[in-house]
Amino acid sequence: MWSLIRQSIAMRKVQSASVLVGVVLGVASLFALFLLYQGVFSGIATSISRDGADLLVIPSDAESSVSDDDLLFTGAPVTMYFSSSVADQIAGIDGVERVTGQFYGQTLDASCCSSIGAVRLVGYDASIDWVIRPWATMDGGEIPSQLVEGEVIIGSNVKGFGVDDPKVLGNPVTVVAVLAPTGTDLDDCILMDIDQVRAISAATDGYGHYWEKYGDPTGLLSAVLVSVDDGDQDAVAAKIEALGGVHVIKSAEAVKEVQGQMRVVFQVMLGAGVLLAVASLAKLFARFFSMAWDRRRELALYRAVGASRRDISRLIAGEAAVLVGAGSAVGLVLGVGLYRLMLGLLTTQGGFPFIACAPLVVAGGAVIIIVIFAIAGALAVAAPLRQAGRIDPASALQQVDID
Repeated sequence: MWSLIRQSIAMRKVQSASVLVGVVLGVASLFALFLLYQGVFSGIATSISRDGADLLVIPSDAESSVSDDDLLFTGAPVTMYFSSSVADQIAGIDGVERVTGQFYGQTLDASCCSSIGAVRLVGYDASIDWVIRPWATMDGGEIPSQLVEGEVIIGSNVKGFGVDDPKVLGNPVTVVAVLAPTGTDLDDCILMDIDQVRAISAATDGYGHYWEKYGDPTGLLSAVLVSVDDGDQDAVAAKIEALGGVHVIKSAEAVKEVQGQMRVVFQVMLGAGVLLAVASLAKLFARFFSMAWDRRRELALYRAVGASRRDISRLIAGEAAVLVGAGSAVGLVLGVGLYRLMLGLLTTQGGFPFIACAPLVVAGGAVIIIVIFAIAGALAVAAPLRQAGRIDPASALQQVDID
Protein backbone atom coordinates (compact mmCIF):
# COMPACT_ATOMS: atom_id res chain seq x y z
CA MET A 1 0.00 0.00 0.00
CA TRP A 2 2.82 2.39 0.83
CA SER A 3 4.30 1.97 -2.65
CA LEU A 4 0.92 2.79 -4.23
CA ILE A 5 0.58 5.90 -2.09
CA ARG A 6 4.09 7.05 -2.95
CA GLN A 7 3.55 6.36 -6.64
CA SER A 8 0.21 8.17 -6.68
CA ILE A 9 1.74 11.27 -5.10
CA ALA A 10 4.72 11.17 -7.46
CA MET A 11 2.46 10.88 -10.51
CA ARG A 12 0.68 14.09 -9.53
CA LYS A 13 3.65 16.27 -8.66
CA VAL A 14 2.01 19.65 -9.26
CA GLN A 15 -1.21 18.89 -7.37
CA SER A 16 0.65 17.22 -4.52
CA ALA A 17 3.20 20.03 -4.29
CA SER A 18 0.47 22.68 -4.16
CA VAL A 19 -1.24 20.89 -1.26
CA LEU A 20 2.07 20.38 0.53
CA VAL A 21 3.11 24.04 0.16
CA GLY A 22 -0.30 25.21 1.35
CA VAL A 23 -0.07 23.10 4.50
CA VAL A 24 3.53 24.19 5.15
CA LEU A 25 2.69 27.90 4.89
CA GLY A 26 -0.46 27.55 6.98
CA VAL A 27 1.27 25.65 9.78
CA ALA A 28 4.34 27.89 9.73
CA SER A 29 2.36 31.13 9.98
CA LEU A 30 0.13 29.90 12.81
CA PHE A 31 3.04 28.42 14.77
CA ALA A 32 5.17 31.56 14.45
CA LEU A 33 2.29 33.78 15.55
CA PHE A 34 1.55 31.48 18.48
CA LEU A 35 5.15 31.67 19.72
CA LEU A 36 5.31 35.45 19.28
CA TYR A 37 2.00 36.09 20.98
CA GLN A 38 2.82 33.89 23.96
CA GLY A 39 6.28 35.41 24.40
CA VAL A 40 5.31 39.08 24.11
CA PHE A 41 2.18 39.05 26.25
CA SER A 42 3.76 36.73 28.79
CA GLY A 43 6.63 39.19 29.12
CA ILE A 44 4.30 42.18 29.54
CA ALA A 45 2.06 40.37 32.02
CA THR A 46 5.03 39.18 34.05
CA SER A 47 6.54 42.67 34.21
CA ILE A 48 3.25 44.17 35.40
CA SER A 49 2.72 41.46 38.02
CA ARG A 50 6.14 42.11 39.61
CA ASP A 51 5.01 45.48 41.03
CA GLY A 52 8.11 47.30 39.80
CA ALA A 53 8.86 51.00 39.71
CA ASP A 54 6.15 53.48 38.76
CA LEU A 55 8.73 55.94 37.46
CA LEU A 56 12.20 55.55 35.99
CA VAL A 57 14.37 58.65 36.32
CA ILE A 58 17.45 58.93 34.12
CA PRO A 59 19.85 61.73 33.10
CA SER A 60 18.28 63.99 30.50
CA ASP A 61 21.17 63.43 28.08
CA ALA A 62 20.44 59.68 28.05
CA GLU A 63 17.39 60.27 25.84
CA SER A 64 19.65 60.60 22.83
CA SER A 65 21.33 57.27 23.56
CA VAL A 66 18.35 54.95 23.94
CA SER A 67 14.55 55.08 23.76
CA ASP A 68 12.21 55.13 26.74
CA ASP A 69 10.85 51.70 25.86
CA ASP A 70 14.32 50.20 25.71
CA LEU A 71 15.19 51.64 29.11
CA LEU A 72 11.93 50.61 30.75
CA PHE A 73 11.20 47.25 29.19
CA THR A 74 14.62 45.89 28.35
CA GLY A 75 16.41 47.63 31.20
CA ALA A 76 19.10 48.61 28.72
CA PRO A 77 22.04 49.60 30.99
CA VAL A 78 23.58 52.32 28.86
CA THR A 79 26.52 54.32 30.14
CA MET A 80 24.79 57.33 31.77
CA TYR A 81 25.36 59.03 35.10
CA PHE A 82 24.15 61.80 37.38
CA SER A 83 24.72 62.73 41.01
CA SER A 84 23.32 60.38 43.64
CA SER A 85 21.94 63.49 45.36
CA VAL A 86 19.11 63.29 42.80
CA ALA A 87 17.79 60.23 44.62
CA ASP A 88 17.72 62.16 47.90
CA GLN A 89 15.88 65.05 46.27
CA ILE A 90 13.32 62.69 44.75
CA ALA A 91 12.79 60.93 48.07
CA GLY A 92 11.80 64.24 49.63
CA ILE A 93 9.01 64.92 47.12
CA ASP A 94 5.44 64.55 48.40
CA GLY A 95 3.78 61.43 47.03
CA VAL A 96 7.01 59.42 46.71
CA GLU A 97 6.85 56.17 48.67
CA ARG A 98 10.36 54.84 48.09
CA VAL A 99 13.34 55.18 45.78
CA THR A 100 16.28 53.01 44.86
CA GLY A 101 19.23 53.66 42.59
CA GLN A 102 21.23 51.59 40.12
CA PHE A 103 24.73 52.09 38.75
CA TYR A 104 25.55 50.69 35.32
CA GLY A 105 29.06 49.36 34.94
CA GLN A 106 30.88 48.15 31.87
CA THR A 107 30.04 45.42 29.40
CA LEU A 108 32.01 42.26 30.16
CA ASP A 109 33.12 39.41 27.94
CA ALA A 110 35.00 36.16 28.30
CA SER A 111 38.35 37.96 28.48
CA CYS A 112 37.47 39.56 31.82
CA CYS A 113 34.59 37.47 33.06
CA SER A 114 33.65 33.83 33.44
CA SER A 115 30.62 34.44 31.24
CA ILE A 116 30.61 32.77 27.84
CA GLY A 117 28.88 35.73 26.15
CA ALA A 118 28.78 39.49 26.63
CA VAL A 119 27.09 40.60 29.85
CA ARG A 120 26.53 43.92 31.60
CA LEU A 121 27.65 44.69 35.13
CA VAL A 122 24.92 46.41 37.16
CA GLY A 123 25.18 47.63 40.73
CA TYR A 124 22.21 47.98 43.07
CA ASP A 125 21.54 48.29 46.79
CA ALA A 126 19.83 45.04 47.74
CA SER A 127 18.97 46.36 51.21
CA ILE A 128 16.53 48.98 49.86
CA ASP A 129 15.64 47.42 46.51
CA TRP A 130 12.13 46.19 45.71
CA VAL A 131 12.48 45.94 41.91
CA ILE A 132 14.93 43.03 41.65
CA ARG A 133 13.85 41.16 44.77
CA PRO A 134 10.37 40.07 43.54
CA TRP A 135 11.93 38.04 40.75
CA ALA A 136 12.18 34.46 41.87
CA THR A 137 15.37 32.51 41.26
CA MET A 138 15.60 29.76 38.68
CA ASP A 139 14.95 27.15 41.38
CA GLY A 140 12.07 29.11 42.88
CA GLY A 141 14.03 30.51 45.82
CA GLU A 142 14.12 34.11 46.99
CA ILE A 143 16.51 36.85 45.91
CA PRO A 144 18.91 37.75 48.76
CA SER A 145 18.06 40.95 50.65
CA GLN A 146 21.74 41.81 51.08
CA LEU A 147 24.88 41.30 48.98
CA VAL A 148 28.35 41.31 50.47
CA GLU A 149 31.60 41.83 48.59
CA GLY A 150 32.19 39.13 46.00
CA GLU A 151 28.56 37.96 45.82
CA VAL A 152 26.72 38.23 42.50
CA ILE A 153 23.31 37.50 41.05
CA ILE A 154 23.31 36.48 37.41
CA GLY A 155 20.59 36.67 34.77
CA SER A 156 18.97 33.59 33.30
CA ASN A 157 20.93 33.92 30.02
CA VAL A 158 24.35 34.33 31.66
CA LYS A 159 26.38 31.16 31.09
CA GLY A 160 29.82 30.09 32.22
CA PHE A 161 29.57 30.66 35.96
CA GLY A 162 29.20 26.96 36.68
CA VAL A 163 32.99 26.57 36.62
CA ASP A 164 35.13 26.48 39.73
CA ASP A 165 36.44 29.84 40.95
CA PRO A 166 34.31 32.16 38.72
CA LYS A 167 35.73 35.65 38.28
CA VAL A 168 34.69 39.15 37.23
CA LEU A 169 37.57 41.39 36.12
CA GLY A 170 39.98 39.12 37.96
CA ASN A 171 37.97 39.24 41.20
CA PRO A 172 36.70 35.90 42.55
CA VAL A 173 32.90 35.94 42.93
CA THR A 174 30.24 33.70 44.37
CA VAL A 175 26.92 33.25 42.57
CA VAL A 176 24.21 33.47 45.24
CA ALA A 177 21.20 33.45 42.92
CA VAL A 178 20.17 33.05 39.28
CA LEU A 179 17.23 35.20 38.20
CA ALA A 180 14.21 33.57 36.64
CA PRO A 181 13.64 34.81 33.05
CA THR A 182 12.49 38.43 33.09
CA GLY A 183 12.17 39.12 29.39
CA THR A 184 14.47 42.15 29.81
CA ASP A 185 18.17 42.88 29.61
CA LEU A 186 18.43 41.72 33.22
CA ASP A 187 18.61 38.25 31.71
CA ASP A 188 22.04 39.20 30.36
CA CYS A 189 23.35 41.09 33.40
CA ILE A 190 25.49 40.42 36.44
CA LEU A 191 24.15 42.16 39.55
CA MET A 192 26.52 43.16 42.32
CA ASP A 193 26.51 45.48 45.30
CA ILE A 194 26.39 49.04 44.00
CA ASP A 195 29.48 50.22 45.88
CA GLN A 196 31.53 47.33 44.55
CA VAL A 197 30.51 48.09 40.96
CA ARG A 198 31.42 51.73 41.49
CA ALA A 199 34.85 50.72 42.76
CA ILE A 200 35.38 48.34 39.83
CA SER A 201 34.31 51.03 37.34
CA ALA A 202 36.62 53.61 38.90
CA ALA A 203 39.56 51.26 38.35
CA THR A 204 38.55 50.25 34.81
CA ASP A 205 40.83 51.43 32.01
CA GLY A 206 39.03 53.46 29.38
CA TYR A 207 36.35 54.78 31.73
CA GLY A 208 38.39 57.71 33.03
CA HIS A 209 36.76 60.23 30.71
CA TYR A 210 33.40 59.49 32.30
CA TRP A 211 34.68 60.36 35.75
CA GLU A 212 36.32 63.51 34.40
CA LYS A 213 32.92 64.53 33.06
CA TYR A 214 30.59 63.34 35.83
CA GLY A 215 32.84 63.19 38.89
CA ASP A 216 33.85 60.46 41.33
CA PRO A 217 31.76 57.31 40.60
CA THR A 218 31.24 56.73 44.32
CA GLY A 219 28.76 59.60 44.23
CA LEU A 220 27.00 58.72 40.96
CA LEU A 221 23.92 56.80 39.85
CA SER A 222 22.73 55.74 36.41
CA ALA A 223 19.01 55.55 37.17
CA VAL A 224 16.60 56.10 40.03
CA LEU A 225 13.54 53.88 40.31
CA VAL A 226 10.58 55.46 42.09
CA SER A 227 7.41 54.06 43.67
CA VAL A 228 4.62 56.62 44.22
CA ASP A 229 1.27 56.77 45.98
CA ASP A 230 -1.74 55.66 43.95
CA GLY A 231 -2.92 58.36 41.59
CA ASP A 232 0.07 60.62 42.16
CA GLN A 233 2.22 59.45 39.25
CA ASP A 234 1.64 62.47 37.02
CA ALA A 235 2.06 65.00 39.81
CA VAL A 236 5.23 63.37 41.13
CA ALA A 237 6.67 63.06 37.62
CA ALA A 238 6.12 66.78 37.04
CA LYS A 239 7.89 67.64 40.30
CA ILE A 240 10.83 65.40 39.42
CA GLU A 241 11.13 66.94 35.95
CA ALA A 242 11.22 70.35 37.64
CA LEU A 243 14.48 69.37 39.36
CA GLY A 244 16.18 69.79 35.99
CA GLY A 245 18.74 67.60 34.23
CA VAL A 246 16.54 64.50 34.47
CA HIS A 247 14.07 62.65 32.28
CA VAL A 248 11.12 60.74 33.76
CA ILE A 249 9.62 57.63 32.18
CA LYS A 250 6.13 56.69 33.37
CA SER A 251 5.84 52.92 33.39
CA ALA A 252 2.01 52.77 33.33
CA GLU A 253 1.76 54.94 30.22
CA ALA A 254 4.59 53.10 28.49
CA VAL A 255 3.06 49.70 29.29
CA LYS A 256 -0.33 50.79 27.99
CA GLU A 257 1.22 52.18 24.81
CA VAL A 258 3.27 49.07 24.13
CA GLN A 259 0.29 46.81 24.82
CA GLY A 260 -1.76 48.79 22.34
CA GLN A 261 0.97 48.70 19.72
CA MET A 262 1.53 44.96 20.16
CA ARG A 263 -2.20 44.29 20.02
CA VAL A 264 -2.55 46.11 16.70
CA VAL A 265 0.54 44.41 15.28
CA PHE A 266 -0.72 40.99 16.27
CA GLN A 267 -4.20 41.65 14.97
CA VAL A 268 -2.74 42.45 11.56
CA MET A 269 -0.38 39.48 11.62
CA LEU A 270 -3.06 37.15 12.95
CA GLY A 271 -5.42 38.23 10.20
CA ALA A 272 -2.79 37.50 7.56
CA GLY A 273 -1.92 34.19 9.22
CA VAL A 274 -5.53 33.06 9.48
CA LEU A 275 -6.20 33.96 5.85
CA LEU A 276 -3.14 31.97 4.81
CA ALA A 277 -4.23 29.01 6.93
CA VAL A 278 -7.78 29.16 5.57
CA ALA A 279 -6.43 29.29 2.01
CA SER A 280 -4.28 26.22 2.66
CA LEU A 281 -7.21 24.34 4.20
CA ALA A 282 -9.43 25.33 1.26
CA LYS A 283 -6.77 23.98 -1.09
CA LEU A 284 -6.71 20.76 0.90
CA PHE A 285 -10.49 20.38 0.68
CA ALA A 286 -10.56 21.17 -3.04
CA ARG A 287 -7.75 18.75 -3.79
CA PHE A 288 -9.31 15.75 -2.09
CA PHE A 289 -12.98 16.56 -2.61
CA SER A 290 -12.62 16.13 -6.37
CA MET A 291 -10.31 13.14 -6.04
CA ALA A 292 -12.92 10.40 -6.44
CA TRP A 293 -14.37 11.93 -9.59
CA ASP A 294 -11.06 12.87 -11.22
CA ARG A 295 -9.59 9.43 -10.51
CA ARG A 296 -12.71 7.31 -10.96
CA ARG A 297 -11.15 5.25 -13.75
CA GLU A 298 -8.01 4.59 -11.70
CA LEU A 299 -10.02 3.62 -8.63
CA ALA A 300 -12.38 1.50 -10.71
CA LEU A 301 -9.42 -0.39 -12.12
CA TYR A 302 -8.13 -1.07 -8.60
CA ARG A 303 -11.54 -2.43 -7.71
CA ALA A 304 -11.64 -4.54 -10.83
CA VAL A 305 -8.36 -6.27 -10.02
CA GLY A 306 -9.49 -7.14 -6.52
CA ALA A 307 -8.98 -4.08 -4.30
CA SER A 308 -11.58 -3.82 -1.57
CA ARG A 309 -13.37 -0.70 -0.47
CA ARG A 310 -11.11 -0.68 2.56
CA ASP A 311 -8.04 -0.73 0.30
CA ILE A 312 -9.34 2.24 -1.69
CA SER A 313 -10.06 4.11 1.52
CA ARG A 314 -6.57 3.38 2.80
CA LEU A 315 -5.06 4.67 -0.45
CA ILE A 316 -6.94 7.98 -0.37
CA ALA A 317 -6.52 8.47 3.38
CA GLY A 318 -2.85 7.53 3.12
CA GLU A 319 -2.18 10.18 0.49
CA ALA A 320 -3.86 12.81 2.64
CA ALA A 321 -1.98 11.69 5.75
CA VAL A 322 1.39 11.83 3.99
CA LEU A 323 0.81 15.28 2.54
CA VAL A 324 -0.65 16.76 5.73
CA GLY A 325 1.91 15.06 7.95
CA ALA A 326 4.92 16.06 5.87
CA GLY A 327 3.55 19.58 5.43
CA SER A 328 2.96 19.95 9.18
CA ALA A 329 6.46 18.74 10.06
CA VAL A 330 8.14 21.08 7.60
CA GLY A 331 5.78 23.88 8.59
CA LEU A 332 6.73 23.63 12.27
CA VAL A 333 10.42 23.89 11.43
CA LEU A 334 9.79 26.80 9.08
CA GLY A 335 7.55 28.38 11.72
CA VAL A 336 10.45 28.52 14.20
CA GLY A 337 12.57 30.34 11.65
CA LEU A 338 9.72 32.70 10.79
CA TYR A 339 9.16 33.38 14.50
CA ARG A 340 12.80 34.36 14.99
CA LEU A 341 12.73 36.59 11.92
CA MET A 342 9.53 38.35 13.03
CA LEU A 343 10.84 38.75 16.58
CA GLY A 344 14.03 40.31 15.25
CA LEU A 345 12.04 42.76 13.13
CA LEU A 346 9.82 43.70 16.07
CA THR A 347 12.73 44.30 18.44
CA THR A 348 14.37 46.69 15.98
CA GLN A 349 11.29 48.91 16.19
CA GLY A 350 11.36 49.33 19.97
CA GLY A 351 11.82 47.66 23.32
CA PHE A 352 9.32 45.38 25.01
CA PRO A 353 9.58 42.57 27.53
CA PHE A 354 9.71 39.14 25.96
CA ILE A 355 9.80 35.76 27.67
CA ALA A 356 10.32 32.80 25.34
CA CYS A 357 7.78 30.01 25.66
CA ALA A 358 8.62 27.06 27.87
CA PRO A 359 9.29 23.80 25.98
CA LEU A 360 6.00 22.34 27.23
CA VAL A 361 4.07 25.33 25.86
CA VAL A 362 5.88 25.10 22.52
CA ALA A 363 5.10 21.39 22.31
CA GLY A 364 1.47 22.00 23.24
CA GLY A 365 1.08 24.66 20.57
CA ALA A 366 2.67 22.40 17.95
CA VAL A 367 0.35 19.54 18.86
CA ILE A 368 -2.75 21.76 18.68
CA ILE A 369 -1.81 23.05 15.23
CA ILE A 370 -1.06 19.54 13.98
CA VAL A 371 -4.42 18.32 15.31
CA ILE A 372 -6.22 21.21 13.55
CA PHE A 373 -4.70 20.32 10.19
CA ALA A 374 -5.17 16.59 10.81
CA ILE A 375 -8.89 17.17 11.44
CA ALA A 376 -9.09 19.36 8.34
CA GLY A 377 -7.39 16.62 6.32
CA ALA A 378 -9.80 14.00 7.66
CA LEU A 379 -12.80 16.15 6.76
CA ALA A 380 -11.33 16.82 3.33
CA VAL A 381 -11.12 13.12 2.46
CA ALA A 382 -14.49 12.20 3.97
CA ALA A 383 -16.38 12.95 0.74
CA PRO A 384 -13.99 11.15 -1.64
CA LEU A 385 -13.96 8.14 0.68
CA ARG A 386 -17.74 7.88 0.46
CA GLN A 387 -17.71 8.32 -3.31
CA ALA A 388 -14.95 5.75 -3.79
CA GLY A 389 -16.84 3.28 -1.65
CA ARG A 390 -19.80 3.41 -4.03
CA ILE A 391 -17.79 2.14 -6.99
CA ASP A 392 -19.37 -1.10 -8.20
CA PRO A 393 -16.75 -3.77 -9.01
CA ALA A 394 -19.13 -5.32 -11.55
CA SER A 395 -19.14 -2.15 -13.64
CA ALA A 396 -15.49 -1.29 -13.06
CA LEU A 397 -14.30 -2.45 -16.47
CA GLN A 398 -17.08 -0.48 -18.13
CA GLN A 399 -15.85 2.70 -16.41
CA VAL A 400 -12.31 2.20 -17.61
CA ASP A 401 -11.39 3.56 -21.01
CA ILE A 402 -9.67 0.52 -22.54
CA ASP A 403 -8.03 2.78 -25.14
